[in-house]
Amino acid sequence: MAWLFGPYRMEGLIARGGMGEVHRAHDTRHDRVVALKVLSDDLAGDAEFRERFKREAHAAARLREPHVIPIHAYGEIEGRLYLDMRLVEGAHLGKIIKDGGPMSQAAAVDIISQVASALDAAHAEQLVHRDVKPSNVLISPNGFAYLVDFGIARTIAPASEITATGDTVGTLHYMAPERFGTGAVDHRVDVYSLACMLYECLTGLKPFRAENPLAVMFGHVNNAPPRPGEYAPELAKFDRVIAKGMAKNPADRFAGAGELAAAAKQAMKGESSTKRMPVVLPSAPAPKKTGRKWIAVVVAAAVLGLGALLWSQFGHSKQEPSGQPAPTTATQTSAPVKPAADLGVAKPISSPACDGKFIVIVGSAVNKANYAADVAKFLLDNPGADYLHAVSTKCSSLRAQYNGVDIYAAFYGPYADQKSACDKKTAVGKGSFVRRLDNSTSPEEVVRCL
Repeated sequence: MAWLFGPYRMEGLIARGGMGEVHRAHDTRHDRVVALKVLSDDLAGDAEFRERFKREAHAAARLREPHVIPIHAYGEIEGRLYLDMRLVEGAHLGKIIKDGGPMSQAAAVDIISQVASALDAAHAEQLVHRDVKPSNVLISPNGFAYLVDFGIARTIAPASEITATGDTVGTLHYMAPERFGTGAVDHRVDVYSLACMLYECLTGLKPFRAENPLAVMFGHVNNAPPRPGEYAPELAKFDRVIAKGMAKNPADRFAGAGELAAAAKQAMKGESSTKRMPVVLPSAPAPKKTGRKWIAVVVAAAVLGLGALLWSQFGHSKQEPSGQPAPTTATQTSAPVKPAADLGVAKPISSPACDGKFIVIVGSAVNKANYAADVAKFLLDNPGADYLHAVSTKCSSLRAQYNGVDIYAAFYGPYADQKSACDKKTAVGKGSFVRRLDNSTSPEEVVRCL
């Protein structure tokens, strides 16, 4: 049903998001059909936001790059801020990937190159998008890509990535590590997001995948960038491009979006080495900075109400199992010798088989100095639970290490079927999660409970 909003006849809802709604509308003043974004009432009530919105919308409206959705007008009607934009018939990139899966190398690089052109133009005008993601890229029927929402995310919270209501500015799956702190960000956050999007175009997967948001945040801040070559060998040529584009330190990334796109084109053409070899990742931040980054994630998690999940599911860094600890010298007592990984807590260590059953993990100890104390607390807080040494189980479906340190996990189970495990997870709550015990499931894959 059509309704009037100032001079616009609203003809149908196109999309709804955290900042407002986008409608198909007929502009009666200029007799044209447009996409009208109407921002939420709560945003319009903030005087500082309103001023920033007008400033950034004015800057975005000046952009004349072909891959930027043109902004016809902006302003305020009936107390609500709005953006009048060109209506593009087509589908957004997120839907295209969801429906069609990974794109061809040529198609992926072409889309990324078009988006990079839009970003470089915006960066030249001192505009940082801060929400580069597939759903913000519209693809016309002829394959022309448009990047939308320029300047909108930029206006919300320049000094912080968390709003007063606890909402994140942007989308976690594509956010650069520095976005989770309180310092300033620059155009290189868009370069990072573009690299995330390239990875998703090539593989159909998001770079860091987990059930809870904290694990995704932790991955961006601490885990090595994913390698497309691990998804498909023929994509190994892009490993270095993704590694540089998603470098933790902004100074180690490509200087601009166009540089990333050019590197992707070279990789596709084989102009850079396509031999499978270890990726030399950018230098890691100094330990002190790493600590600050982790603190920033904890603070962000607290704002988001995720503090209870800290011990349960990190999305731990991808380290290869180091094997079992060296056996200790035999004691002079006649008591049975405990397994080398046993922590000596009230309950002996468990070694579940990698037989396809499921467990519910309720806590993960990753501090050598506190292994026993942490596990003892997990067991006390979760009556009937057992604990395991992830390395010793030799189940590839379990994350074995975190930052080179073995993981001990408290768990319930095993359960013969997924439903039983999920029922237990629901009963336990507290950020627990389900894992399958086998040697075919990647630790990156999560068991989803509906």
